[in-house]
Amino acid sequence: MPTIDPVKLRPGMKIVTDGNLYVVTEFNHRTPGNLRSFVVCKLRSFADGRVIEKTFRGAADHPEEADFEQKTCSFLYNDGDGYHFMDSKTFEQFTLSEEYLGFSAKMLRPEGDVVVAFWNGNPVGIELPPKMVFEVVDTIEAPSRGNSSGNITKDATIDTGVVIQVPAFVKKGDKVRINTADGSYVERA
Repeated sequence: MPTIDPVKLRPGMKIVTDGNLYVVTEFNHRTPGNLRSFVVCKLRSFADGRVIEKTFRGAADHPEEADFEQKTCSFLYNDGDGYHFMDSKTFEQFTLSEEYLGFSAKMLRPEGDVVVAFWNGNPVGIELPPKMVFEVVDTIEAPSRGNSSGNITKDATIDTGVVIQVPAFVKKGDKVRINTADGSYVERA
């Protein structure tokens, strides 16, 4: 696998170091006065979710770029064991825990297609489109305006059960476009 210059690491990148797969959660490039620069990263392990701090120094200490295979899979259902998926080509079923999925788990719909990343033959995460359309199933009708000078927002429950903030004009039954990275309202669909 090709190596990556530690200075080019960014949060969200997936790397292999010490034989384990990690995602970079924080990145800090330090250049002390008369010493060589080094990079300090916080890495979250895909295997068990632990967060470690790793320092990369010099040319010999470069992480490897994670080589993923991506497959289109169908999300089947969620139960106490995790989130169950099926490979659309081989019909092989597998389960991912909520730790692997993170916030993306709240945006999954049964029978929906997602792209699943595999590393060394094992599923390690999913990729959703940046924005998805959901239906508002419950919201309050008229939020109080109060002493506000800006946008008025209210809580709304979308069809996956997630509660999001939407503008006051959104009603029950409306379709809204949501940012899947953080669950924020984008626009009406």
